[in-house]
Amino acid sequence: MAPEKSPVLQVACLNCRKRHSKCSWTKPPGAGRTHEADASCDRCITLGETCTPGENTRFKHHSNELSPSDHQQWVKYPSRIRFIDETGDLEAIYNPDDNPSPTLGFAFDSPTGLSHSSAPTPQPAEPTRQLHAVTHQGRRGMLPHNSLFTDERSLSSVPLGSRLGLYSDAGALEGTCYPLQSMQEARLMKYYLEYMCTWFDLCDASRHFALEVPRRAMSCPTLLNAIFALSSRHLSIMHEQFDEYASTRYHQNCLHKLSSISNDSSALNNDDLLAATILLRTLEELDVPLLGTDHEGHLLGIQVFMNAQDSTAVATEMRKAAYWIGLRQEVTMAFASQRSIKISLSHSFINQSFSAGSDDVWANRIIVHCANVIEFSFGDGDQTASEYQTLRDYDDGWLRSRPSSFLPIAYAPADANSGHVSPQIVYMNHAVVIGVAHGILARSLLLCYDPTLPKLGPARMIAQQRREEEVQDEIRQLCGIALSNRGTIPAMFTASLGIASCGDRFSRDDERMALLDLLIKTETDHFWPTAGAQETLKRAWGWA
Repeated sequence: MAPEKSPVLQVACLNCRKRHSKCSWTKPPGAGRTHEADASCDRCITLGETCTPGENTRFKHHSNELSPSDHQQWVKYPSRIRFIDETGDLEAIYNPDDNPSPTLGFAFDSPTGLSHSSAPTPQPAEPTRQLHAVTHQGRRGMLPHNSLFTDERSLSSVPLGSRLGLYSDAGALEGTCYPLQSMQEARLMKYYLEYMCTWFDLCDASRHFALEVPRRAMSCPTLLNAIFALSSRHLSIMHEQFDEYASTRYHQNCLHKLSSISNDSSALNNDDLLAATILLRTLEELDVPLLGTDHEGHLLGIQVFMNAQDSTAVATEMRKAAYWIGLRQEVTMAFASQRSIKISLSHSFINQSFSAGSDDVWANRIIVHCANVIEFSFGDGDQTASEYQTLRDYDDGWLRSRPSSFLPIAYAPADANSGHVSPQIVYMNHAVVIGVAHGILARSLLLCYDPTLPKLGPARMIAQQRREEEVQDEIRQLCGIALSNRGTIPAMFTASLGIASCGDRFSRDDERMALLDLLIKTETDHFWPTAGAQETLKRAWGWA
């Protein structure tokens, strides 16, 4: 006998519509579902979710004969109109009775990743763009750009003789661009100082990109334009009202200078231009989907700058800071593109020993190790068992030797029954978060590219299954770290990279939804491009 279909619902429910999944309804035997409010689709029943019917709205043409009266009083309206969504879809999103969806872990609201409450509130992880598009509007009010220069006064120079100025000779201040005279450029600089620079100084206690780069930009127009280009690009992604061409103009100003540098030019030793290239590489990454094509324009620039210096020469602290940021960028894009590392790993300041060092040093060591693992996995060399074991031994040595500051300051195991499919793991600082995350990324890759696995027989299947479980566990930890340390924004990028690469190995729907939700959070909260990865995973899971 064919299953009895509910005649009530004629369109997809909100949950299935948001996942782009096929929505069908079968009344469960003995369920006694006789009312429209009780109807649930098969997928919602399976996942234990509240099934909210979608609205079947149709617009029909009525007549062309209607015309206004000769005495019609027209209402004035502004040139820019906002449409407010008051449909049932939006009401369902804000319904407090909705059951929370599974999440990967606790999300803390405070910038440091710590909650003032002893019982953190789980954040819903429904993998839908609409949910996060709405909730993100609330988050935007907390971003610094909303509070920038709300009055309409024009900017000017500091009054002559004011104590706000410097007492230096006028000649000493010649060429200095501060105070900025453009309101838009002042806004872009403030946005960089309050938000964008937090993407960079993760393994740098001296915070060169937050403190030194803005100071150097006073006298380096190329570096100043790079700051403006990056800030305006990120703001234009966030707000349709922001000038989307501003970033291109500032970018072109940078290229006029950078494109004129020859391979043997002394300008290649200019740390300001290297820092500008790092910022422009970040801008470039914002336009590259996580699993898309990377044109590597400014990556080539970073290579030229870093390779221009002799490997034994003493690098400045600014140059070291730029290198470590550039290496993290390269690790991310090489992993996503499944290609070899294109930045040199043989500079004199790179220390891969296990001797005592700061958290920054230990984090950078494991990042270099991650780059070596990527080179082993995607490079042109043979994947020998001996080289594989060398990489595994380094990982084990790093884990045994790292300082006590790498211990979590708070931990809670995963609990799928309560909707948390990933552990809560809170760390002390940015360097520890980034170091542990890259260690997990490298470990996951080694598990996927293990040349020592049996090639034939039942032992192959057993070993492969064990590896699959280990990879899944590493990804759960990676996601838990990212969500538990939300103040370390690039940890979300690293977790998204792990999901995009290994998310197809998960089979449980609650875990898949939580993984998809983290990708959505990364794009809606920080506008890091994950849409391509989302669609790829949906197809791999049969959700699209």
